[in-house]
Amino acid sequence: MTTVNYIIDNGLVNRLTSDRKWLDSYIPSIAGRVKKQGIDVVFDRDSDFDLMHIHIPMTLAYRMSCKNNNGNYIPIIFHAHLTEDTFMVGGNTKYFIRKWFKGLANKADIILCPSQSTAEYYLELLPGKDVRQLNHGIDLQKYAYSGRGRQAFRKEHGIGENEMVVCSVGGLTLRKGVSEFCKAASCFPDMRFMWVGGSFHKKQSVKSLYGIISKEKNIVTKDVPSNVMFTGYVNNVPGALSASDIFFFPSRHETQGLGLVEAAANARPIVTRDLPVFREWLTHGSNCLMGSNEEMFNAYIQQLADDPVLMKRLGSEARRSAEKYHDIDKTSKRLGQIYNELLEQ
Repeated sequence: MTTVNYIIDNGLVNRLTSDRKWLDSYIPSIAGRVKKQGIDVVFDRDSDFDLMHIHIPMTLAYRMSCKNNNGNYIPIIFHAHLTEDTFMVGGNTKYFIRKWFKGLANKADIILCPSQSTAEYYLELLPGKDVRQLNHGIDLQKYAYSGRGRQAFRKEHGIGENEMVVCSVGGLTLRKGVSEFCKAASCFPDMRFMWVGGSFHKKQSVKSLYGIISKEKNIVTKDVPSNVMFTGYVNNVPGALSASDIFFFPSRHETQGLGLVEAAANARPIVTRDLPVFREWLTHGSNCLMGSNEEMFNAYIQQLADDPVLMKRLGSEARRSAEKYHDIDKTSKRLGQIYNELLEQ
């Protein structure tokens, strides 16, 4: 059986962050499905594997990729989930982040990107490299809307049966649009605004260091409108989505936007920022409403709240788009093909 080594730098990630949502949901799901194709997946192994797939581009990825310079060549896939714009930092820091990503990606045989927008970034960064695009996939059945899940989540979190809930899912950072989310909440005091997710930084020292090098100020959750609730990280994201009525995703930058994909799979009516990466699979007026400023966001939230028929139509169409572009069974099948293709070269 072919063995693929997933580099996730588990030890370092655990020391730095409390946000393992992506690692603990997407990675096991994709690993389990490629195994059905005769491909075994191991994690952070030092030896005895046929192909290396870098998911987390940190120190372990660098050390392991450098081994190829010492003989015993192993094919490498660099999964380009991140760019320097993922981090709201100053220009000098972005330069070093870009240089780090460029160096790691340049060692890879294939650079795999979750969106065409990200693929274009890496093609410009490394002309001539084999850059390919493969959407993130999710378990569509797991994230489907559940009336029972809606009731249970609302009861658990003290949300009234008849409350209108506007939800977002993501890390508690300015890049994800927390500021815009709270400003919108102040304009709709009769609605409940629920942010599902917490700080990326596990230790206060790491949080403070990031605050020094970044443009971000710490999010002070006590200084927000009274109708905003922060759940922190929850395991039951499908339940949180089902408990909501509108999904509002004002993120300023994404390479894919997994929270948005999950909301679409849950058939939530979506209000999101108009970014090129979202236009790859969503269309304003057809399966979502896209805005570029706070006034447009507020207008679209109000439009949905006033029109249940529109809410249902946009939610249903969003689900169809998720089925078309983000089915993990299709994604894992294509990924298995890429593994076999690379090993046969």
